[in-house]
Formats: sequence, structure tokens, C-alpha cells
Amino acid sequence: MDAASVADPIAGSPPDLVLRFPAERSPEQFLSQFLRQLADGLGRAGLRLELREGGALSEGDTRFGSVVLGPENREIGVEIRPVNWAESPPALLSLRVEPTARTGSELTIEVRGWPKVLEAAGGTFEEWTAAALLPAVLRELAPGPLGEWVMDQQARRPAGAAAVETYRDPTYHWPGFLLIRDRLRLTPNDRLLEVGFGGGAFLKRALESGCSASGVDHSPEMVRLAGVENRAAVEAGRLRLFEGDAGALPVPGDAFTACVCPIAFSFFPDPSASLGKMLRALRPDGRLALFVETAALRGSPASPEPFASRSRFYEPGELAELARSAGFTDVRVEEPALLPYARAAHLPQEVASAFEGTGGAMLLLARKPRARSEDLPRTEH
Repeated sequence: MDAASVADPIAGSPPDLVLRFPAERSPEQFLSQFLRQLADGLGRAGLRLELREGGALSEGDTRFGSVVLGPENREIGVEIRPVNWAESPPALLSLRVEPTARTGSELTIEVRGWPKVLEAAGGTFEEWTAAALLPAVLRELAPGPLGEWVMDQQARRPAGAAAVETYRDPTYHWPGFLLIRDRLRLTPNDRLLEVGFGGGAFLKRALESGCSASGVDHSPEMVRLAGVENRAAVEAGRLRLFEGDAGALPVPGDAFTACVCPIAFSFFPDPSASLGKMLRALRPDGRLALFVETAALRGSPASPEPFASRSRFYEPGELAELARSAGFTDVRVEEPALLPYARAAHLPQEVASAFEGTGGAMLLLARKPRARSEDLPRTEH
């Protein structure tokens, strides 16, 4: 990239801020994943970055940056002009990834020209660093925000290399997956909906029944991963994946014979609303299966902090009442023995032993009420 064309003359000046991140991944993999997470984080902050030549960095309808791509898209420059009430010099943010023999690749982030931007705004770089930058960094490092980020990164909205590896083959979830498959007895006539599908591991196993399926997850990273892991089913039209929220499922009503949520229900902010959306999605007499941890696991090695204080834990009666209040019938809650399913999943003995006994998890099974005779379409004789 000809940096001088982006923000001359600052491109050749020493950087005001430098961050370096090594990784044992190829430059393409590292930069691609970093940029996906950046776009996701910017979106939650109310900003948008269009990663294309000339693309905009925007706050709402206000454009305050422009993108320049370097050779092979391994370098990205963003010329930033945030001062819109006075004549503003530019700042330059650059991201560059390079291969390294020792670690695989290294990402370098540099900021140039920021002191002059702040001077134009009426301040200094030192003042802004002390009053704005460091407080923002330290706030994100405080127990509350850091715990929320860890919850999102690892469970509520999985993202990053570790999450991809975990959810591609989620070892500790397989006993619950096999239990649900055993109870539902899916057939080629079924249309399955999974809410919070993670990396799509349960969907892959469920599709072996010959059913068709759809899945909804609000993590862009998991939607991509599940699509890769189930590419053949997606290309054959047997599986559709949607990015969306459990409280507003982007699927048609009365469309599915079975709905499962084997991982994510404990993280839903409004479980009643989510159950209502699942009920709507099911056909009359459609089956529901939820797998959740019990309160007995709060604070245990299976659910330590920050999960213990940020997840919802249910008692059997409470979970059953939630389902009945949402409109489900034939509601029952099991506290199953999971060790047989851990063995069926061929988990290592040291992992399988964690599933001995009962009391750590619940399976809720329910149905959508059958259509009443007065609700059925009338025919003329």
C-alpha cells in the first residue's frame, strides 16, 4: 500500500501508538478473523467499517474515515477525520499482517497523526490519553466488563480461534446432544429447528436421520463455522442457517415438527419470550427439547466464574412452569443419567467420569398443542 497516498505527510512519520499481536496462524487466517471480530465489535459500538477500497468508517450517517487496501489485502489503512466542527487534519490507522518463521504471522496496528487531530479539536494527546483512552481501557479490564466479554466470547456469542475449535467439536456437549437425539427419534419426515446451534455439531448429527433443518444463532462466527461444517447439507438445500436472536426468530411460524435448544437456553435474557417464539415456529403437536444445567452446578468446575454469576440456572418445577406459561403442553422434565451417553460419544474416561450420577442437568420435553377441531379449515360438502 502506498501509505503516502492515504494521509501524506503523516504516513512517513513515527507512529503515535503501536500494537503487535503474534499468532500461530497464516497471515490470511489471522487478518480475516481479526477483521470479522473488529466489524462485530464496531457494530455493537454503533460504528461501521466497510472493508473495501474507498469504504467508509461511519458513526450513524456521519462518515469520518476512508479505507485504502494494500497488496494482497494484507495491509489496510483508514484515514480518519473525526473533527467535523473545525478544519481537521487526518489521522492514519493502519493494520498490517506479515508472515513470521517463529509464530506463523504477526499483526501490527499503528496510529499516526492523532496529536494534531486532538490539537485541532482543542486538546492535547496527553490530556486525551489520561482523560479518555486509559479510562476506557481500564474500564474494559475491570471485573464486570471483562467478565461480560469472556461470557460473550466463550458462551453467549462465541467468537475467536478458541471458540471455533471448541464449538467445532464441543466435547462436553455430546452427552446432551445424544440424549436429545435419542428422545426425539427424528425421521426423514421431520423439519428440525435448532436455536443457538453454536458450531453446528448437533445439526450435523441430527441430519443423519434424513430430516431437513434450520438453525438460528446470533454469533456471526458460529453461523460461518456451522456453514463450513455442514456445507454439503447447506448446498443440498437440507439445511438453512440464520443469524438472529432467540427472542425474534427469523423463521416462519407453524413450520417445524421439532425444536431443540441443547446449549444456549441458560444464556437467553428473556427465556419466556424465546419459548414463545419457539412455540410459534412449531407445527401443532410439534416437539420441544431443551437441555439446561441445574442450579447444583453453579460455581462448580463445570460452571465457574464468570459463568456462575451470569448464567440462568433453573429448578425442574421452574423450567416446567416456563414452558407451560409459554403455551406448551405435555411438559415433563428429566434429570437424566448422562454417563451412558458420554460413553456412547466415545469420550475419554477422564472426561466421561464428569457425567457420573444425576442432578447436574435437565432435559425438558414438551409439545405444541394440537389444533382444535374448531380451528381446522372447514370444507363444503
